Amino acid sequence: MTKDFDLTKLQVLKFAQSAGHEQGREPMERLHRLMAEQKNSLDGQDALMDNPPSEVLQAELGQWVDWSLAGFCDPQDPHAPFSLDAKAGFILQAHALIQLTCQRCLGLSIQKLEVHRTFRFVRDEQTAMALDDESDDEFLVLSNAFDVLELMEDELIMALPLVPLHELCPVPLTQQLGQITTIEAQNEEERPHPFAALSVLKSKKQ
Repeated sequence: MTKDFDLTKLQVLKFAQSAGHEQGREPMERLHRLMAEQKNSLDGQDALMDNPPSEVLQAELGQWVDWSLAGFCDPQDPHAPFSLDAKAGFILQAHALIQLTCQRCLGLSIQKLEVHRTFRFVRDEQTAMALDDESDDEFLVLSNAFDVLELMEDELIMALPLVPLHELCPVPLTQQLGQITTIEAQNEEERPHPFAALSVLKSKKQ
């Protein structure tokens, strides 16, 4: 990635007209909303993290988003008559690994997120909405400092599975539930009895 290239301030027309191409790797921690989705899915998994499945241990790449951006300017595009800028845009590709809770076995699973979309730019929202219905491409309003990082996060969030599942669960559901039950029982034993203090006071009075 070019050192002075800023994903949050892309000059779209300049990038498209020069057929620019950039690629790189962004820390997942920059995508706060995506990280929140992961955190919400993993709530209640803390007790199981002492012995995580092997796929979780190998998921170091889950800390990154790999991406590429390719600009284009197509004067022959059929949408060009509607807007001078509809012919300019970029192709965004991104992929990442994210940890989610499998809804079948309740264990940790690694899900692949893939994005491959073409975006074209127009001057106003009305034009974008009109053209969206006529094409598989996405139409966005032109900006002098377009935030590609925010767009990439939006697309990765939309790529999240509605129901996260292992292709093949590594731990049977009955075994997983047994682990959770054991952990809850241990927590219950360690929790002080609500009437313990009352019993002490009663014995002192006698």
